[in-house]
Amino acid sequence: MLSLLGAVCGLLSALVMALLYWLIMSLSHLFMAGGSEAFESLPIELRAVIPIVACFILAVIFTLLPSKLRSVGVPYVVERLNYHQGILPVLNAVVQFFTVAISLIGGLSVGKEGPAVHLGATFGSYLAQKGRLPQYGVETLVACGVAGAIAAAFQTPVAGVLFAFEVIFIEYRMGMALPVLLSSVVGMLVSEYLLGSIEIFDIDHLSTAQFTPDFFLACLALVGFIVMLAFLFLKVQKILWRIGKVSVWWRFSLVALVTSIVAIYLPEALGGGYDSLLSLLSGQVLISSLLVIIVVKTLLTSVSIGLGIPGGMIGPTFVIGGLAGAQVAFLFDSVLPHNHEMALFILLGMAAMMAACFQAPLTALIAMIEMTHTSEVIVPAMLVIVLSCLIMRLLFRQDSAFVQRLEYVGLSSSVSPFRRYLRHHTVTSVAEPVVVLPAHESIERLKDLGSSVVDYVAFESDGKWMLARREAVLSALQSIHFGPPPFLVVDDDRILMDLTKALDYTPSMVIPEPTSLEKMLAWFQTSGRADVLVAIKQGDKMCLVSRRQLDQFLLKDN
Repeated sequence: MLSLLGAVCGLLSALVMALLYWLIMSLSHLFMAGGSEAFESLPIELRAVIPIVACFILAVIFTLLPSKLRSVGVPYVVERLNYHQGILPVLNAVVQFFTVAISLIGGLSVGKEGPAVHLGATFGSYLAQKGRLPQYGVETLVACGVAGAIAAAFQTPVAGVLFAFEVIFIEYRMGMALPVLLSSVVGMLVSEYLLGSIEIFDIDHLSTAQFTPDFFLACLALVGFIVMLAFLFLKVQKILWRIGKVSVWWRFSLVALVTSIVAIYLPEALGGGYDSLLSLLSGQVLISSLLVIIVVKTLLTSVSIGLGIPGGMIGPTFVIGGLAGAQVAFLFDSVLPHNHEMALFILLGMAAMMAACFQAPLTALIAMIEMTHTSEVIVPAMLVIVLSCLIMRLLFRQDSAFVQRLEYVGLSSSVSPFRRYLRHHTVTSVAEPVVVLPAHESIERLKDLGSSVVDYVAFESDGKWMLARREAVLSALQSIHFGPPPFLVVDDDRILMDLTKALDYTPSMVIPEPTSLEKMLAWFQTSGRADVLVAIKQGDKMCLVSRRQLDQFLLKDN
């Protein structure tokens, strides 16, 4: 069931990603030729005005929207997973879809991959709710949606799976592997069918890495450059988070002003930036301006994301890292052994930047292998990825950008092992079966309880549920042999037992089946009751759950 729903998640994630691509391309072609990011081809006046118009539209939308619908993006997905049982409202995803399209059409320096993660996760959450799945199923389908979205965006299925585990759940969950892998494969296949093969740049001349002293020195220089850019990228955002309470008009106006100035003097830094990388590699921009483009792109993306523009940062970090790799290749061009080291160093820069910003080393490594369809990049990529992650974490004390965002607002990016254990078990783990009877039951039916192994019976009287032990019913039946008791009633020539008069019972509450033991424990803590009847979703059955059974389950040795 989970694998089937996971495949559906992958399909929906790829479809919405293709729809987002189509929307951006179609609207961009209305005023721009040469691709959705060819802003340098526009007149200066037009490309300076477009970001202002986009920010104005976004400010109007966010002003009219209620506050609960303004939360979007990857941090919001993690928050809903950890604090709201993975329930992602559909309207927030709708807001995410259209606002990121406006941002990218307007040339704002954000990416579409992060919003795709939000959209894919929402599909998974919606399917889990409709399927009335337990908490473990909800989390699995959210992971399926995330993996399918990343696989569709980059056509890297394994990297999509690792992204879900490393970035969203911050732990590897092998129990989810099969549905998530299936979702990722379906997402990639549908993306290839609808969008064709996504090639960020030509890798026909990717050289084999030879670890000469000069090559090793160039890798160390790349690591140092990437670490500085990643630290700048995160630090600027953290500074701007402090003014998050300022009116959206002030914040978006500042983004519009900065982006408009950049559009006049450096249009290559606008949008997602992949076209800028291709332009640089083809020699359309002077090499001397490359460092300026890198710094401006880093600052512009940080300002846009830090001030609340509804876009992603996964794509821009890829571009920034790729540009940084090109810069290092230019600097060491005279000492590197091959003439085609640029493509290799661009790949290394992309992998290192992603790993440093999101602390996702395996995702970055596998993404590079899947994007290039070659293993030549593995060893040098591992070197720059590991060093970049270690320096960011140990020297600069920087965690993932998403983790830091959640910590800034006082939220945790992960759940404790105890809560995770509770979430992965349903109430059936601690439930005792209950035989549900009518308040007036036939003697023949009650005699069948003698061969039953169920300890409790439940019946409803005057709109209230009562709970009694099976032995009490059998004792009442035995008393019939000593004369007609007062609890027998006759109905259409049938002899029935009035359970309300025959048994010693206790009133009990009935609640719907919780999605996990975490919610069951929370109910006991809130209500203060010792036990409760739970209506099982499947099969219209009922069971008894007691706080004593729950405690024994949690304290058992195994």
